[in-house]
Order: sequence, then structure tokens, then C-alpha cells
Amino acid sequence: MAEVPEVEILARDLCALVVGRRIEGARVLMPAAVRFPEPAAFEDLVAGRRVEDANRRAKQLLCDLSGGHTLAMHMMLHGTLRLFPANTPPDALTMVIFQLEGDEAMHLRDRKGYARVAAGPADEVAARLKLAALGPELLDESFIPAGLAARLAGRRGVLKTALVDQKIIAGLGNRDADESLWEAQIDPRRVAGSLAPEEIARLFHAARAVLAEGIGLRGTMTDLRGVRGAARQDRKIYNHAGEPCPRCGTTLQRTFIGQAITFFCPGCQG
Repeated sequence: MAEVPEVEILARDLCALVVGRRIEGARVLMPAAVRFPEPAAFEDLVAGRRVEDANRRAKQLLCDLSGGHTLAMHMMLHGTLRLFPANTPPDALTMVIFQLEGDEAMHLRDRKGYARVAAGPADEVAARLKLAALGPELLDESFIPAGLAARLAGRRGVLKTALVDQKIIAGLGNRDADESLWEAQIDPRRVAGSLAPEEIARLFHAARAVLAEGIGLRGTMTDLRGVRGAARQDRKIYNHAGEPCPRCGTTLQRTFIGQAITFFCPGCQG
């Protein structure tokens, strides 16, 4: 599952292995993968441009290209990027191929076919992907517990739903929100604006720790070289419904909050 730790690893790998290289050509194998412009124009737009930087905004991978353009990639649930020797034939999972200088190609692959790319002038890409509407990054050094309190204050919706809304806070996906709430011993069904200051602090530090652990273990998916990270998808409680809670022994439960599958302990999170 491509959550923030997995996307962050791809951004770091792009900086180490791709930044500074020119995209000599692009080939769209699955037209649905391109948000904009249309596939032929996308291929023409990125070809010949040098990758000048790579970073992440929420779950969007953003590559700064020469000429003031941006290549954006979203892995959705199962998308991956992989570097191969230049003449490696695509397989059934390959959606887009970027031919790089240096006799390598970068393949965007997704077994579900949901991953998406887009390209264009930087301001246009930012506007069309609504990047300015995203909330502050949870991992940003300037973001502090008071910032989390301010983002949740007065919200009457369910806490879990607020935490995975990237317009409120950018950084937590479904799995990592469940793990963070469990670490902080807070019920995901709580009203978002009901947390006391000490609960906000616990949640803030727990979420940062969960993300840091995932990044430190290089995520749960494969990196640009095809090496799988050491983090587990099912860490403490995620996907462990029916098993005893690692902390208090109560049987872990699985429920839906909004459209999101949620795992929690009714004992120590109740």
C-alpha cells in the first residue's frame, strides 16, 4: 500500500538516482494513466527535459523538470516506480515508460492500474492537482502539536476521517492513521474537535513516530531498484482484527468509518 512512507522513499530514491538526468523519451502504454495533457502531448512535453529535483506533497510525487515544468505521479494504492536497463520489455503491469539518459528506463507499474501521471508548467500542475488546498505536512519540522490542535479545533466529524483528509493534514494514510491512534490510545470514532491538549500531544508524537518508523524501514513496497522495504503492512493492529491487542489483550476490531476500513482496540482505545 503506497502511503506516505512509501512515497517518501520513492522521492528520496529519485533524488539519489534520477535527479540530474534527462528524460530522453516517454511511452504511454495505458492512456488512462495520464491525467493531463492527452497521452501524445504528455510524451512530447516530458521528452528532452532534465529532472532537476524531486519531492513529495502529501502522496503526490513531484519532479521539477527543466523549463519550469513539473512531472507529477500518484501511486494510488499499489503503484510503483522501477529502474530497468534501457531495453527491458514492459510487462502487463507497466503503464508508462520514461527513457532516461544513461541507458536506463523508469517504469511506472501498477497491478490494479490506478496509478496516474500528469505534466505541464509548474503553476498549472499545482492548480489542477489543487496542491495549495492540501493541509500542512505532518512531517514538516515547523509543524507542532499546536498546529494539529488548530487543524482539528471545532470539527464535528469523526476523528479518523479528519486525520486521513489530506486537506486537513497531509501525511497520514489509512494504515498509518490506525497505527497512530492505537499508539496514542485514542478511539478513532471520537469527534475530531473533542481531543484534550494532552491527547493532541500524544497523537502528534505517535503519528510522527509511526511515519518515521515506516520511512526508516524504507516502507512496505519496492524501491526504484526493486528492493522491498522492511516495514510491515500489518504492524501492530492493522489487519489484525480478531487477534489480541498487543498492549491490553482485548480482541482487536475491524469496522468502517466513512469509506475507510478501520482497525482499533475497544479496550485501551475505548
